[in-house]
Amino acid sequence: MKQYIYTSTKDGRIRQVIVDDNGKHTSKSYPRVVMEEYLGRPLKDNEDVHHIDGDVTNNDISNLQIILHGEHQQMHSTKYHDTTEICQICGNKFIMTGKSWSRFVADIHRKTDKKRCLTCSKSCAGKMSSGKYKPLYSVEDRIKELYGAI
Repeated sequence: MKQYIYTSTKDGRIRQVIVDDNGKHTSKSYPRVVMEEYLGRPLKDNEDVHHIDGDVTNNDISNLQIILHGEHQQMHSTKYHDTTEICQICGNKFIMTGKSWSRFVADIHRKTDKKRCLTCSKSCAGKMSSGKYKPLYSVEDRIKELYGAI
């Protein structure tokens, strides 16, 4: 049996991969490995490991806590909040709701080739889709500024 650790280039999270004698690969969250070693027991299926400071690269045991899966999901589902944004097309300010942020980020994770843009109106969104306008700033950078890794 072999074990190795790697860092995801997508989200910076660390994972442990175990290759058994038959060549079967299984992957496990590294924070989960750290917590199991600390406790001296495997975690239950309904136990998640939460990063207290929100930094998924900080796997120090003092930054990790066990949370029941449902509570952990609820905690992260309220991650997005209302913000004042600047339209990437016209530069006007508008309110982006937490619910809109949640849908917007989920859309980004679908990995389509569709360009995504923060706009104040359907009119500005239409201008962006025409291809004649370039966004004023990177929406990915704005999301990282507000919420960390996407």
